[in-house]
Amino acid sequence: MRKLNLIFVVLLFVACQDDYTPKPMGYFRIGLPEKSYSPVEGNSCNYTFGLNDAAVFKELQNRKCWADVVYPNLKATVQLTYYDLKEKDLEGLLKEGQRMAYSHTSVADGMQERFYDNPDKKVYGLVYRMKGHVATSTQFYLTDSTDNFLRGVLYFYSSPNPDSLRDVNEFMQEEIIQMVESLEWKNGLQ
Repeated sequence: MRKLNLIFVVLLFVACQDDYTPKPMGYFRIGLPEKSYSPVEGNSCNYTFGLNDAAVFKELQNRKCWADVVYPNLKATVQLTYYDLKEKDLEGLLKEGQRMAYSHTSVADGMQERFYDNPDKKVYGLVYRMKGHVATSTQFYLTDSTDNFLRGVLYFYSSPNPDSLRDVNEFMQEEIIQMVESLEWKNGLQ
């Protein structure tokens, strides 16, 4: 028995002579939905846009035309807030949207602003993209300058780890650009 234990100890030391290389950290692969879009149907708001068929448009009951665009498989939500400019001051809304976007710069690794201008549809606005460990990586606001103002904020219902969320974040940023570029005001051109 002693001989067997001695052989085991010798084999253990011999077997452990090679350098051990641990496997690198990895993340689960997240399946992204297909890019298939339909107009937002059945809402009572002054706006519509192309909505991914994998997303759900949920109009909030307590605020007129506020809504969530939910991507259940990605644990992502784009929260939309709408204001009628006959009831609110455009300048104040623009300052508030900018303030809320810039409030993330203290923790962001960087921020990119992209101006959006579509005179044919009377849609103008800004899209903010933040990098790093931020609570929201993408925000935007759109207006026709006279009647409508829409603000959107992307949230993930998970830890804001930019490495593990990179693919989903890029996908959602493309989804927001799709929303912005396809947005139309229902009350028509003035």
